[in-house]
Amino acid sequence: MQQVQPLAPNRLQSLMLDCPLDDVACFGTAKGTGKSFGILFLVMRDARAIGADYHCLITRSTFQSLTELQTLLLKYLPLAFPGTTYNAGESTFRIGGKESPYGTVELAYRASSPLEQVRALNRLQGRSKICLIHDEAGNDPSPDFFDQLQGTLRGPVGVPSRVIFLANPGGPGHQWMRQRFAIPAGCPEPMRPRRFWSEDYHRYCVFATADASINPHIDWEQYRRQVELMAGGDPSLLAALLRGDWNVDLGGGAFFGHCWSPTRCRHEIRPGQINVLAHHPRPFVTMDWGISAPSVAYLVLPDPPGLDAPKGSLMLLDECYMAASTLGGNRDWGRGSHMSSAEQAGVLQEWLWRWGLRPSDLRIIADDAVFNATGSPHGSTAADFKAAGVKLTRAEKAKTSMVSGLAMLRNRMMATRKDYKHPWLLWSTACQGWEATVPGIPRHPRDPEIIADGCTDHAADAVRYGVAWYQALWKTGNSNFHLV
Repeated sequence: MQQVQPLAPNRLQSLMLDCPLDDVACFGTAKGTGKSFGILFLVMRDARAIGADYHCLITRSTFQSLTELQTLLLKYLPLAFPGTTYNAGESTFRIGGKESPYGTVELAYRASSPLEQVRALNRLQGRSKICLIHDEAGNDPSPDFFDQLQGTLRGPVGVPSRVIFLANPGGPGHQWMRQRFAIPAGCPEPMRPRRFWSEDYHRYCVFATADASINPHIDWEQYRRQVELMAGGDPSLLAALLRGDWNVDLGGGAFFGHCWSPTRCRHEIRPGQINVLAHHPRPFVTMDWGISAPSVAYLVLPDPPGLDAPKGSLMLLDECYMAASTLGGNRDWGRGSHMSSAEQAGVLQEWLWRWGLRPSDLRIIADDAVFNATGSPHGSTAADFKAAGVKLTRAEKAKTSMVSGLAMLRNRMMATRKDYKHPWLLWSTACQGWEATVPGIPRHPRDPEIIADGCTDHAADAVRYGVAWYQALWKTGNSNFHLV
């Protein structure tokens, strides 16, 4: 008679089981730590403890990855709970039998494109769950999908409810997960979980990380070499994937991952340290306008002084990021403030005044779409701004393709403080939205030369318009020869 080998959780999986049932938990670890197998332990323990009131929803980023988890649950749930059935049409396990004496587990995939995610949300709305488990949460560039699913978290009085995030650092969602979980927890050392109060969720959160050496089922040295190959020589990405390090600025593997370096590109110039009106070439503002999406503007200084930078280098002196706030009072980089054009014009005027500037002192470059006819009293968004005292200039982005514009940004960041023959791109510490959103922008799944749809790319778009507009007017590199 064949003996069944008992399942034993590793150190991380034991930590997952020790997490309080009412807390939001985020386990953002290195690859290969056994997070996904930990889902099985959580489901079996909670189903046994809660019984018929246990209703869990597990999401993964793609249908293909969801089938892997489905296979795992199909293998072990019937052994732990005889009679367990699985309905493929509903993607639902009825634990213990058709009457679900130990509750249910539903599987769903989140999809990648914005349209597919809307369809996925429509399928899931109206559910009543007491547990949400989001595996591979770091693959999503924004938390919007997870936040909208919070409405399904409702159960009987007295039954604990919880949300669990499982992720690897360094993916497209690195920045928002770092801001929401890792930083409030103090970016703790591996296997040293931290518990903190979250205003966003209005409940306690637990954050923990770990490296793959805790997994006894893998060859650590061999696995380490494979991850080093994945990192491609990038030390920040290696720290994220191998050690579970969230205390890095890089969104490894993202569109700007190979060239992103605040250490090289960040340079501080504060208002009053330079007379921008007397500087030549003259500064300009580049802007990406939005209402439900954020409006983002940057004050750009060509040939910043004191850096011995190549001619044509650009520095983002300051940032005006008009965004909404989260429930916890943090900046929500992906949602707009719904301010009118006149209100946004007033904000821009106050922002420029910090540098002793008025809108009439410089060019304000904006997306060509703001010049299109609308139903506004003045005919267009640009006309609304002009009526409020802010004249906008067309970015003429049709003259530069998105591929070329993004390549300009990458080439400038790559050259900064490394190549003295090609122009640089630098920014100040005031550009918080830039540093929070740009490093995690993912590549498009079908075209690696452009960024993915639906990501928080408003800061990148604003700077792309300005860089393309400037390079169309000036020969950059060794001189400032004017072409027009």
